[in-house]
Amino acid sequence: MRKSTRSLLILAASVIALAAAVYAELARERGLAPQPVTRLDPASVTHLQIRCQSCTTRVFERVDGAWQMRVPQAASANPEAVARLLAVLRAPVRTRAPMANYDAAKLGLDPPQISVIADATRIDIGGEDPIDHDRYVRVGDELLRVPDRFSARLLESPESELLEPMPAK
Repeated sequence: MRKSTRSLLILAASVIALAAAVYAELARERGLAPQPVTRLDPASVTHLQIRCQSCTTRVFERVDGAWQMRVPQAASANPEAVARLLAVLRAPVRTRAPMANYDAAKLGLDPPQISVIADATRIDIGGEDPIDHDRYVRVGDELLRVPDRFSARLLESPESELLEPMPAK
């Protein structure tokens, strides 16, 4: 075998080995990435309801691709505001555990401080973790700890989520 052919084979084997190592590292990092609260695609949601103890209940519905507020009044909703509300669906989760192992009332989940209902999926949001300031979140029978980057948006007034402000009463 000629020296140039041998060098090409060694180089090709090195490139293949390096590509396999890169692929394995990407797969490992993908597995370590934080999983979202739900697998729901916010773009596919057609009905959104926000209920909370200290704010006005709001109901939104996507009609012909445009968001409409239904409660507390019927009006066109600001799509950016609804997108901010839907961001809770894809919030990164720090930890997951079975809800049965915890007292929901002590975590602010019985009753929940905020409930987000996106289509048929209900997300209950409770109190704050005193150390990391994460929110306790219940989805089905699972308890999640989620960085709190969304609760202030969920507590906004209905007026801030409309395309045009509500008339004064």
